[in-house]
Amino acid sequence: MKFDLKTPCKDCPFIKGSSTNITLAEGRIEEIVDDIRDGMTFTCHKTLEKPKREQQHCGGALIFLEKESRPNQMMRIAERIGVYDHRKLNMEADLIDNE
Repeated sequence: MKFDLKTPCKDCPFIKGSSTNITLAEGRIEEIVDDIRDGMTFTCHKTLEKPKREQQHCGGALIFLEKESRPNQMMRIAERIGVYDHRKLNMEADLIDNE
């Protein structure tokens, strides 16, 4: 998995009011948030069809966790080995509330 995305796409489930966010099953975004807080990665839906090594971690999920000052273990590992830099994220993205 790559950690290259710096901003969420317009359909990101972490963007307030995005088409994906609105159409998710009730409670699904809370499940995703719980999973990433517990250390799971979350693949960007636009890269799911790519080979595993080309898939990207969701930019919205990265920003969401960084706004909480709670990068998960994979984010911390990726940063230590130089494949992720939290300073390059678009922290101005209009994300869902950190609940």
